Parts: sequence; C-alpha cells; structure tokens
Amino acid sequence: MDLRDRIDATLLKHDIPIGDVLSFARRAAREGMRSVVVYPFYAKYLTISDLGIPICTVVGFPHGSQLKEVKGKEARTAQEMGVSEIDYVISIPAVKNGLFEYLREEADLIANTFQGTVKAIIEVPLLSEDELKRTLEALEPTGIEYVKTSTGLYRPVTPEDVRKVRKFTSKKVKASGGIRTREQAIELVRAGADVLGTSRPFDLL
Repeated sequence: MDLRDRIDATLLKHDIPIGDVLSFARRAAREGMRSVVVYPFYAKYLTISDLGIPICTVVGFPHGSQLKEVKGKEARTAQEMGVSEIDYVISIPAVKNGLFEYLREEADLIANTFQGTVKAIIEVPLLSEDELKRTLEALEPTGIEYVKTSTGLYRPVTPEDVRKVRKFTSKKVKASGGIRTREQAIELVRAGADVLGTSRPFDLL
C-alpha cells in the first residue's frame, strides 16, 4: 500500500531554524506527500518558497480554548498568507459544557472565512462516546471537509478511534497522534482513515 498521498507531513515545533523547516518540506514534496503542516510563523515562509506541495497550518492549537472569533481571525490570517489548508482544534470547553451549537457556529465561522480545506480536530481521547456523537452531529452540516481524531497530546491514535468517528460522521477522517510505523499507518487506513498526520512521515514509506 502506497501511503504517500495520504500523509500530512507534520512539523509542529516552535524552536527550530526556518532552514530546517524548508528542508523538511522539500523532502515531503519530493516524496509526493499530501501536505506539510507547520505553525503559522513557518507557514508564512513556506507559502512564498514555491515548494510544490500544499501548505497547511493550525488554528486554535493545541487546546482549542480560544474564542471562536479569535479562531476566525487566525483563519483569515492563514487565508491571507496563502496556505491551502487549516487544522483547527474545536472548543473542548464547549463540548464539556454541552454547548454543541457553539461548535456548529465555530465551524461555520471558520469554514466561511477560510476558502481552502478545513479539518476540525475533535480530540477523541478527551470525549465520552456521547460527547463524540453530539460533537460530530454538530459538525455534520457545516462546511468543514475533514474530522481529525486528535492533536496527539494525550495518547496515540488507535484504529478504534477511527472506527468510532466513522460511525457518527460522513466527513473524511484524518487520523493523527503518535503514528510512527508503516504497519500502524496501514491499520488506521484499513479502519477508515483517509489522511494520516504524522511527525515521522518518512518512516511510513
């Protein structure tokens, strides 16, 4: 199984030279990967470097606790920088307080602000099954294209996480968090993942 066009090559570090980020992105482009995911500071440089690979950046990362209006401004800045995709973290505080309409409003605001591909990171490890179901129901009618399982802050993603998400949404699914081996990646694809986010993309080839 060739995984290259499923891989979002991720380098979410904030303390490295721009040259190292450019080298990472160039290699991902040579390998034919789906995109490169970096913090906005670095995305600004990648978008003007003619790398031949879509650039993705993050919004509301990593905890999602910012107000939706702030995330909307981050999305607008990403749009102005010329990135192709954004991965935003949903409002976990809203989920934990049962404010699922807020999630829909947040998703609509971001999707209407950013004209590229939008992925919503829902942080499966933090949600009960009922919270997961209600979160995905809230996101279903919105303009986001993908649901992303997690940031990877809490534990590695599992095939069961992907199957749970698949059960409650018709959106595409991005699996992310602790994907380190090709075997693990293939299991996630077989469970239903369309895209794989990993900080070790070249180990999956």
